[in-house]
Amino acid sequence: MFCVQQIPKDILLEVLGPSKVFKEVIKKIINSTVAEYVEKESLIVSKDLRVEQSFEDLETTFVEGEKFSFDVVLELKN
Repeated sequence: MFCVQQIPKDILLEVLGPSKVFKEVIKKIINSTVAEYVEKESLIVSKDLRVEQSFEDLETTFVEGEKFSFDVVLELKN
């Protein structure tokens, strides 16, 4: 059985460093948002996607609890 424990945010940031934590959070936000959009629009897309902004730009604009936006290019399949 797999068990996940909640790790306090302060400890996680201290142990892994803010950049690594934010990178994982940003990746999860992008993946879940794109997956939700693709499902909602009933799209068939390739697994490859391209985020237009660099990670550094995304990290700079990421503020916890605030709106976060990004541009993604998807390849539609027939």
